[in-house]
Amino acid sequence: MHSFLNLITHRNTGKRGFVGKSGLRGWLVAAVWLASATAVAQEGKPAGGSVGADAAKPAVGVAQTPDDVAAAAAAKEAERAEHDAQEARERAALRADLETLRAQLAADRAARAAAETALATHIDALATQATQAPPEVLSARLGLSLTGYVQADWIVHNQLSQDQLNPSGAPLNQDQVMIRRARLRASVDRWWVAGLVELDGNTVTGAQARLIGAEASLKWPPERGNPLPLLMATVGLFKIPFGFEIGQSDRERLFIDRSTAEHGLFPGEYDAGARLMGGWRFTRYALAVMDGEPIGEKAFALHDPNKSKDVVGRVGIETPITPMVWVAGGFSGLGGKGFHPGTPATKSTVQWNDLDGNGVIGPGEIVAIPGAQAVASQNFTRFAYGGDLRIGVNEPALGSTVLYGELYWAKNLDRGVLPADPVKFGRDYRELGLYVGVTQDLGSHALVGIRYDFYNPDADSVNQVMGATTPTALAYQTVAFAGALRASSGRLIAEFDLNRNHNGRDLLGNPTNLAANAFILRGEVSF
Repeated sequence: MHSFLNLITHRNTGKRGFVGKSGLRGWLVAAVWLASATAVAQEGKPAGGSVGADAAKPAVGVAQTPDDVAAAAAAKEAERAEHDAQEARERAALRADLETLRAQLAADRAARAAAETALATHIDALATQATQAPPEVLSARLGLSLTGYVQADWIVHNQLSQDQLNPSGAPLNQDQVMIRRARLRASVDRWWVAGLVELDGNTVTGAQARLIGAEASLKWPPERGNPLPLLMATVGLFKIPFGFEIGQSDRERLFIDRSTAEHGLFPGEYDAGARLMGGWRFTRYALAVMDGEPIGEKAFALHDPNKSKDVVGRVGIETPITPMVWVAGGFSGLGGKGFHPGTPATKSTVQWNDLDGNGVIGPGEIVAIPGAQAVASQNFTRFAYGGDLRIGVNEPALGSTVLYGELYWAKNLDRGVLPADPVKFGRDYRELGLYVGVTQDLGSHALVGIRYDFYNPDADSVNQVMGATTPTALAYQTVAFAGALRASSGRLIAEFDLNRNHNGRDLLGNPTNLAANAFILRGEVSF
């Protein structure tokens, strides 16, 4: 190609090294020819990246050996087998995913069906409850509620029962049906104030109706619906804030009545006075100034004969320990003055005593009784201390188990069983009392329990037997077995009381047990 260029150059130049018009035309022709030759050379060479691939392929028209054919077929078969295995694995994975989705769908359908069934059951229960709900009570004040309950007792048998009258003319028969309590309570709860009025009717000693509760309260902080604010001041007629048993509602208690010690020291539970009470977190407190003459007191019920007031109070706790266990308890105290009534002055009198029964005045049958000067009334000191404790375990399957008890220690405080009058008697009375019990839920519709209570109204009593002075046991002991069937608005309670006391006398005049066991049925309805 170089000689060709030289030839063109020599033929078109007049001189060596000079290029004319014809020389320029020759250079252009040479450049075109050179470019064409270069392109033809490049098309004839194979691409660099495909050399190995083309070399691996057999040349067209080249004969293949049987080994090559077998190897190619084996490779193709292996490739097909691998492809089939991969498809099989993918199909298995798809089947597994499909089965999982089917199982999940079935579980979702079952859960949805169970939820729909539970919802339908709940709706039916709410509908039934709504049909049984009490009618609304309209009032002129917001926050008014009206509640009540009736307790009718049938004393099936009491060993004390006799078809006789006592010296005062009251029947001694105890086997009877009576309305033990018929209570109606109206309460109002506003932001700053709260109040209530509670009425009671019963036939224990004949038909009677009475006021047992009346409260007017100021509270702080001003909240509605808070049963225990930080501070609440109350004036009126309310339960004595001593221990647990007094404050427990009669329609929450399983046993027919409270313990004997409570009946002796705090008869009737209600008294008039002024009270401060409240709670903060798990603490509870109550402090009251009261007349000291409860509604069940025998001499001056709800009518204080002296200006001295009783100071009574309790401080305690109520808190859960674990999600299933809770504890509550407290200490109580009372201090005050009791009242001994005096006697008026009397004139001298003459009394005839018909000794021989002949109706004629005889010797020695007329006696002169001298007059007596008046004796002023006197006050005496009295006090009481107490402690109470409750432990509860909430079992989701069975219900609540509650173990509880209370201890009383007092002096000159009895006002219900053996009223204390140390001025008249010449010495103080020491009263000791306690009770301990346990209750157990049996599902949501049954409750059973057992309780033991002890009370001695005069721990220092003595007895004169044939001229000898011996200690006398005046203690009352009761073991009560109770069971209840419960519904949303009522209960049926059966209780057997095993009573032990020392009010009986044997042939020698010694104290002995007076049979007083009793079996009682109670029907209760709440509204």
